[in-house]
Amino acid sequence: MRGIYVTLLLIYINLMLIPLLIGGILTAISFSASVIISMYFTIHAIRFRKTEKPKYLGERFLPFLLLVLPLVLSLTFSYEVYSGFERLLYSILAFGLSMITWHYLLLIPLAIYYRNMEEVESKQPLLYKPLVSVIIPARNEEKVISWTVRSVLESDYEPKEVIVVDDASTDRTFEVVSKYQSPKVKVLRREVGGLGKARALNFGLKFAKGDVVVFIDADTILSREAIRELVRKLQDPSVSAVAGNVMVRNRVNLLTKLQAIEYIATFHLFRKGLSVLGAVPIISGALGAFRKQVLEIAGFYDVDTLTEDFDVTVKALKSGKVVQASSYAVAYTEVPEKLKSLYRQRLRWYRGAFEVILKHRDVFKYPSGYGHLRALDFPLLLMNNLIIPLIDLFALISITLSILRGFIVPLLIQIVLFSTLQILITLITLQIAGEKEYSLAVVPLFAIGYKQFHEFLMLKCFFDILIAKLRGRSFSWTFMERK
Repeated sequence: MRGIYVTLLLIYINLMLIPLLIGGILTAISFSASVIISMYFTIHAIRFRKTEKPKYLGERFLPFLLLVLPLVLSLTFSYEVYSGFERLLYSILAFGLSMITWHYLLLIPLAIYYRNMEEVESKQPLLYKPLVSVIIPARNEEKVISWTVRSVLESDYEPKEVIVVDDASTDRTFEVVSKYQSPKVKVLRREVGGLGKARALNFGLKFAKGDVVVFIDADTILSREAIRELVRKLQDPSVSAVAGNVMVRNRVNLLTKLQAIEYIATFHLFRKGLSVLGAVPIISGALGAFRKQVLEIAGFYDVDTLTEDFDVTVKALKSGKVVQASSYAVAYTEVPEKLKSLYRQRLRWYRGAFEVILKHRDVFKYPSGYGHLRALDFPLLLMNNLIIPLIDLFALISITLSILRGFIVPLLIQIVLFSTLQILITLITLQIAGEKEYSLAVVPLFAIGYKQFHEFLMLKCFFDILIAKLRGRSFSWTFMERK
């Protein structure tokens, strides 16, 4: 924890430098109040008592703080410092950068709190041991499927059954996996497939006998305790679905190392933070568990989006279910090693995300319904996938204009301060995760460069979906080449 404390101290020092170097008295007051709020949540998280499981303080106010605080900060900042063109420029920059900063800074205490909570849970005996059905959809996965099936069979959890669904592969996938056929392993083949994973998952569910269903991708290798730790979360009857901790196993170049940091940050900040509220919005198809009854109520997987895992999680949350994440349910997946492959993969992910948000836009129609899904999850997703990328685009344009007008020094100060803050936030996320296999030289590239690449893709995918909806078209599933 010492490293976390040091990084937190550096974050707070960086924050207080912003009003001292750029703003005035109102900005200083606003930032000081915000730091105090963040410190309150952080102290509460660190002081988590090992002998009890209290309700997280301030739970009702978090959505308000995450949505309103950045707006207050940026308006105060821009009002006090500049006027005219400069006020517009700094309003855009301050709004976007403060929004990013404070979302992270208020999720960090939640993530620390949940980490402490999981340490307590991990020491409790596992008394709930239902039959688990592990479903593995596969299409043209001959290079990796054996590793996946073997890792499931070597899991330390029993009772379990394994269902492999060959989705009309054109390679030797069915032949390779058929050698594992046994009373415990069912190997099924769909003669017509390749139209998306949802159909293969639903096909496998027809044969699942377990009360708990675990879904994993065909390129995913489970840790021995992964299934047991997913079930441990479901030992709490209020929890209906659990997201696993998916990590990158092929860290072979700069691109895959950046993706490794992204996976760590996504899980250990957003998923762990939102787990405190039982509102994890996405259970990755690479590793996740559902009570089968929840899937039946949700109508199983729909085939009308590119991201069926996001869609089915939202349906579970809409029915009032608690969705959490497990840090100890670890799996290792293969990620794209080339920029072209990553580009294709993320086109599907981000297009699918906007499809799901549009599909479930009724969440915003009912002021008293859908709980944290309406008050927190969807606003956060819209901010991260649309609003912040738009603001960053406007900021880039504004920076160019300001340089042409000669406003260079104050602009550079602000950019340096917020860039440093982003790097520190990425660093503390790695520390919360207990991650040691990373290079400090890679962290700045993740915060400045890699992140902007994804924001560009998000904006492209948003307009792709809008145009496709207007023309009545849809996008096809894309597959990644395995190594």
